[in-house]
Amino acid sequence: MNKLVGGVVVVVVVAAAGVTGAAYWSGMQAQRWYEEALAEGAKNPNVKFSTVSYQRGLFSSQSVTRIQLTMPENSDAKEADPSFSIRQEIYHGPLPLAGWGVPGIPMQVTGAVVRAVLEPDSSAWTRELAKAYGNQPPIVAISRIAFDGASDTHIAMPPLTLTNTGEVQSLKFSGLQGQFQVAAKAAAVQGNLTVASLEAVGKPTSAADGQPATGGGQISLRDLSLTVNQRKGAFDLLFGDSSFKIGDLSAKDETSGAPIAINNLSISGSLTPQGAQQIAAEALIKASKVTVDQQSGEGSLKLVLRNLDGATVAKLQQWQQKVASNPNEDPQALGELMPLIKALLAGKPEFLIDSQAKLAQGNWQGQLTLNFQDFGEINPLLDPSGLLNALEKGAADVAASRTLVEALLTNTAKETALAQAKAQGETVDDQAAQTQAAQQVTEQLQGLTAAGFIVLEGDQYKSSARFAGGKLTVNGQEIPLTSADGMDSGAMGEEMPTEPDAAEKPAQPQ
Repeated sequence: MNKLVGGVVVVVVVAAAGVTGAAYWSGMQAQRWYEEALAEGAKNPNVKFSTVSYQRGLFSSQSVTRIQLTMPENSDAKEADPSFSIRQEIYHGPLPLAGWGVPGIPMQVTGAVVRAVLEPDSSAWTRELAKAYGNQPPIVAISRIAFDGASDTHIAMPPLTLTNTGEVQSLKFSGLQGQFQVAAKAAAVQGNLTVASLEAVGKPTSAADGQPATGGGQISLRDLSLTVNQRKGAFDLLFGDSSFKIGDLSAKDETSGAPIAINNLSISGSLTPQGAQQIAAEALIKASKVTVDQQSGEGSLKLVLRNLDGATVAKLQQWQQKVASNPNEDPQALGELMPLIKALLAGKPEFLIDSQAKLAQGNWQGQLTLNFQDFGEINPLLDPSGLLNALEKGAADVAASRTLVEALLTNTAKETALAQAKAQGETVDDQAAQTQAAQQVTEQLQGLTAAGFIVLEGDQYKSSARFAGGKLTVNGQEIPLTSADGMDSGAMGEEMPTEPDAAEKPAQPQ
C-alpha cells in the first residue's frame, strides 16, 4: 500500500514538474510569437507597433502594446491622434490553467491563449468608449495559438445604445463578431467580421447669426461584412482577395439635408499571380442602387493593373516602408524610387478603368486602357515632361444616353449659374436659369459634334480616342500634340482644329 501511495505521489510530482516545465517553455514560445507578430506588423508602413511592457511569468504573462497610426499631415485625424494601446493576458499552454474561469478561454491543449482588450486610458477615444460601455470591455479578442505559431482569433464588441451623449443624440449598435485564422509565419490569413446594424443621429446645431437651426446628421448601416482570404506566395506577397460589403446605407447631411441611400454596396480587391514573374491587381466597386436626392441608379467601377513585375512590386513595398518610417530623414528616397519605376515600366504594365451606370435618364459605359513602357534615358528629375514617353499606347471609349448627358450637363450649368448669381448678390429665377443652362449645353454639344469630338448615334453620344506611336486620334480624326516647331499645341491654340476636314468629318444622324 505504501509503495502504491508512493508511486502515485511520484507520478503526481513528475506530472506537475512536466506541466510546470511545459508552461515555462510555452511562456518562452509565447514571447517569441509575440515578437514575431510585432515584426510582421511592422511591415505595414501606416501602422507602428511598440512594446510598452512585457512581464513573463510561469503560467501566464502580461503585455501592453502601443499601436501608432500614421495619418496624413494636416488631417483632422492626425490632430485627434487615433493611436491607442492594447493589454494582453497570455495564458501559457499546453493547458491554459491560469485562464480557468475567465470567460472565453478554452481549456484545450494548445501552445497559448491570448486575451486582448483595449487599454482604457491609452487615448481620448478609448476613454470615451470605455465610459460608454461602463463595466464591460468594449472589445475583446481571444486568440488560440497553436504550437507552430498559427492562431485562431475571435473578436467581439457588445451591443451599445446611447442617448443624448456628447454630440450624439442617439446611437444603436448591434455589436460586432469576427473570426480570423492566421497560418504559421503569417503564410495565410482568412476570416470575416460582421455587424448587423449601426444607427446614429447627431444633435441639431443651434441657430447663429440669424440662421435657422439645422437638424443633426443621420446615418444608418445594415448588414456590414468584411472578408479576407489571402496567402503568401512568390516575392513574399499576399495573394488572394478581400471584400467589404454593406447591405443598406442611408445618410443625411445636417447642412444640405440631401438624403443618400445605397443598396448592396461592395468594395473588393484581389492580387493574383500572372505567369512566373508578373502579378495582376484588381479593385471593384459596385452598388445595385444608389439614390442621391431625386436621382437613382446602379453602377460599377473596376480598376485593373496587369503585367506588374512581382519582384519590383515587393521592392516598392520595402521602399514605401522605409520612407514611412523615416519621412524626413532620407533625401535619397526619390533617387531610389526612379530605378524601381523604370524596372516596373520595363514589364509593360497595363492599366484599365471600366465604368458602367444605369440611371433613370439613361445608361453610361466607359472604358480606358493605358499601356506603359520604359521612358528611356530621360532624367525625369531634370525634365518631368519626359515621363510622357512612358505611355506606349492608349484607348478610350465612351457611350452615354443623350438624355443622360444633356440632363447632367444642364443641371451642372444651372447650379453654377445660380451659385455665381448668389455670390454677386443677384436673384435669378429658377426656370430662367434652367432655360439658359439648357440652351448653353445644346450649343456646347453641337460645337463638339461639329468638331468631331463626339458623335451622336441614335439616342447615344459616343466618343472613341486612340493613342499610339506618339499620335492621338479622336473618332478617327488626328489631334496634333505638338506643332511643327515642336512647341506644345496648348501654346499654339490657333493650330488646334475646331472642325475636321470634310472627308474626315463623320456623318451625323438626322
